[in-house]
This record gives sequence, structure tokens and C-alpha cells, in this order.
Amino acid sequence: MAQRAESDTGRTYNLPCVIAQVLDILGDRWTLLIIRDLMSGLHRYNDILESCSGMSPNVLSDRLRRLEAMGIVERHYFKALPPRVEYTLTEKGWHIRPILLALLDWGRKYVEPIREEHVGTRVSHDFAVRVIPTFSFHPERAEDLHARMTIEITDAGEQNAWTFDIHDGHLHPRRNGAPDADVILKTDTSGFFRFIRGEARAEEVGELIGSPETAAAIQACFRTQ
Repeated sequence: MAQRAESDTGRTYNLPCVIAQVLDILGDRWTLLIIRDLMSGLHRYNDILESCSGMSPNVLSDRLRRLEAMGIVERHYFKALPPRVEYTLTEKGWHIRPILLALLDWGRKYVEPIREEHVGTRVSHDFAVRVIPTFSFHPERAEDLHARMTIEITDAGEQNAWTFDIHDGHLHPRRNGAPDADVILKTDTSGFFRFIRGEARAEEVGELIGSPETAAAIQACFRTQ
């Protein structure tokens, strides 16, 4: 069995196999979860650290540096008060999404997936509302769609609003509502799942503010059962 060699810049399998070379980039512990969080709307260091419970600050800093060096992540500095730094995926980073989708497809067969009854107990509303739409999204259905939707979940507790921006074939979730959202859906956890799964129209699962047609166009971008 081949052993991973150590180097000053990280660990490497030092093999010509393409799979091994990809693992040199993505195979370290936490790396794919950091990319998951960047895809699902977490862009600040502390938010990612909080999401990946058990990861040390030094490890997060190391992983972000390596991903930035590989052209997978971009670092943005904002001259605000106080100044802030945010991280986003490059197009190269977004192309990792099929790898995560393949892991999810395997997990649906062999690992218990997140279910509605798990939300609020095993997983937080924040995690479910950001991550489930992120990996249920069909980019090919959103090529010409530019829309913004806020979802308010009445039984979610203190953090109860999320906004989803769709543009350039990507879904960009973020915490909190947006006053300029094209549509706002006020619903509960069950209604959120029914909407994302395509089981009912937005106006059937709660209070919809805005165009039902826009809400339907957004809903059509997600997987249906």
C-alpha cells in the first residue's frame, strides 16, 4: 500500500495517478466540508469554523491558504469598520460540486440522509435551509434566471430567515432576509421541505409575498421527488 509522503507544503501521495493527485488537493480532513460551507453561503472565517465543529483555527487557516494557492478559493478584503475578510469559490472551486453530489448520491443509498424530522434536533435549521437547497439545485435549469427569494421559517427559532440569490447558473444562499427580494415565503419547516421537494407551490405552503410565477421559476431549479 502506498503511503503519503510529508512535505513542507502539506501531505502528498506523490503518485502519477490522477485520483491520487486530486486527493492531494481535496483529500485532507475538513477540506471538502469547508468547500461545502462556501457553496452553502458561509464566507467568513468564524462562520466556517463554527460550522465545522471540532476543527481547530490553525487547520482552517491552513486549508484556506492551500485552497487559495490552488485557485479554488478567493480571499476578499473589505475596508469597513471593522475591516472584514470573506472567502468565495472560484469557477474552478464550483466545479468541485459534482464530487460532493456523487458523495450525496452514495450516502442516500448507504448512509441515513437528513430528514425533516431531524431538523431542529440532529441538525440545525440553519444547516438544513442552507445546505439542502444548495445540493438540490440544478444549475442547468437556472441559466437564464436572475432572482432573489427570502424564506422565513416560523418554527426555526432566532435565526429564521434566509435569502437565496440565483444568477449565473449558481445558487447563493445567505443568512437573514433581504428587503429587496423578488419574493418572500413565510412558512414552517414542513412547508419549506414541501416547497424544495416540489410537492406544493409556494402559495400552498405559507404566505407568499410577490409573484407566484417567480416563486415557481425558483422552485423549478430544485430536485423533485
